[in-house]
Amino acid sequence: MKKFDPDKELSKVQNKNQSNFNASKINNMYVPILVIACSLLTFVGITFSANIVDDDKGEYSVKVAIVGNEDATYEKVVKEGAFSDTVKTGGVMGDIHCTSGNLNFDPLTSRISIPYLNQNTNCVITLMDSTNNIDIDGLTPIADGDGTSYYYKGDATNNYIVVNDMVFRILRRNGDGSLRLVLNDVILSSSYGEFNEYEGSKLQSVLERWFKENFNKQSYLIAWEYSYLNEIDYDTESLRNDEGYLILDVGTLSVSEAYVINKDVSSSYLNTANGFLLMNPNGTDNVWAFKNNEIVSVSKDDVLSVRPVINIRTDNITGSGTKYDPYVVEEG
Repeated sequence: MKKFDPDKELSKVQNKNQSNFNASKINNMYVPILVIACSLLTFVGITFSANIVDDDKGEYSVKVAIVGNEDATYEKVVKEGAFSDTVKTGGVMGDIHCTSGNLNFDPLTSRISIPYLNQNTNCVITLMDSTNNIDIDGLTPIADGDGTSYYYKGDATNNYIVVNDMVFRILRRNGDGSLRLVLNDVILSSSYGEFNEYEGSKLQSVLERWFKENFNKQSYLIAWEYSYLNEIDYDTESLRNDEGYLILDVGTLSVSEAYVINKDVSSSYLNTANGFLLMNPNGTDNVWAFKNNEIVSVSKDDVLSVRPVINIRTDNITGSGTKYDPYVVEEG
C-alpha cells in the first residue's frame, strides 16, 4: 500500500487550484476582448453596409440655364435623392421648361429643388426684366401650373387696377409673372342654363360676349388657364391643376381660387349683392357660387351675378394700387 503523505497531497491540491484560477483569469480576460472585437466587427460591418448602399446610388447631372437680364448657367453632379441649391437669378419669374427631369424653383429664395433626383435633369428658367411694378411683398404664395402665384386676400385694399377704362381688382400674380384680374363692377348676370357644365353654358356665352364688346386684340391680353372641372372638395393647398383646364381669353374664378382668396377673412372685394357664379359644377346637378362671403352650392338654373376674369402681361403700369391711385395699364 502506498503511504499517504499529507504534505505532498496538500501541495497537489494547491497546485491544481492555482492552475484552475489562472485558466479562469485567462478565460475571463478573453470575454471583454471578444465583446470588443465583436463590437468592432459589427461597427465595421454596419459602416461597410452603409457604404455599399451609398455607393449603389447613382450620380446625376443637374443643368439649369437661367435666361434673363443676367444670363447664368448652373451645373452640378449630385447623388440620387433629395436635392436643393441656390442659383443666381435676377428678374421676375417667367417660366420653367425641362427637356429631362423636373425642377421646382422658388423665386423668393432663388432655390431650385427636386424632391427625389433619379435621372439627369436639364431645364431652362426664363426670367423677365420686369413684368410689372407690382410688389409681391406681403402677398400670399401658392403653387400653380407655372410656378408660384402670389395672391391678394379678400380684404386687400391695394389691388385696384384700371384696364381699358374699366376698374378691376388684381386676384394674383400668376406663376409665369402675368396678372389675373377680376372686374370690380357687377354689370352682368346669368345662369348656367340646361346643364351645369361650363363649356356651352349661358355663363360662358355671357362672358365671351362681354369680352368681344370690350377688347380688340390689345397687346397686353393673354389667354391663360381656367379650371372648369366638377369639384366636390375645393379645400386646397395648391392651384396647380393637372387634371384638366381650359386655355381661354376670359372666364371667371374657380371654386379653389375663391376659397384660398377668402379663407380666414371677414370681408371680401369679391362680395356682390346676390353672389356670383363660379366656374365649377358641384356634383351631379348643382354649381358653385360665392355669396355672402362664403362658397355655396346653387342650382344651375339660378340667376346670379357674373364676374369676368382676364389675364394680362405688361410692364407698362403706373400708380400704387389704392382705390384713389389705382394701377393703370397703358397700351403699348
